[in-house]
Amino acid sequence: MNLFHSRYAMTHPLRDTVKQKFYPFVEARGFSRVKSNNALFTTFRKNDGGVIYEFEIQWDKYHRPYFVLNFSQPEGTGVRTRTKRGRLQRKRGGPLSCWFNLRKPWLEAIQTWSVWYTPEEVVEQLIAFFPEIEAWWSNGTEGPHVYCV
Repeated sequence: MNLFHSRYAMTHPLRDTVKQKFYPFVEARGFSRVKSNNALFTTFRKNDGGVIYEFEIQWDKYHRPYFVLNFSQPEGTGVRTRTKRGRLQRKRGGPLSCWFNLRKPWLEAIQTWSVWYTPEEVVEQLIAFFPEIEAWWSNGTEGPHVYCV
């Protein structure tokens, strides 16, 4: 098995779980998936009284099981904020290790005797942290998992 196939084998269950659990979660919040020609990005959009909210799931370009949610200031608000866009991640920071992924942080891995999260656990984190994007949109609050760029 070559490197591409082993990475894909790890990424595929995570992608499937995101589709099965996260997509219905955001669709219930009024978001619709936007058609894309790039498999590394999945965009969701919601029109709320003329205000357009949009975010995208960005997958790692090397097909590793890593992803992040990119979001920006809503169109149509006229609101001026210090930052115009941000990311929802497992933790703040710029490195890829901050993105949502299957590998546990080393301290948690030692404490739990397990190096890996299940795809379901990763998606549960994503769903739990998603309200931080909505708080940023509504009042500019930067939660612990929001990284403004």
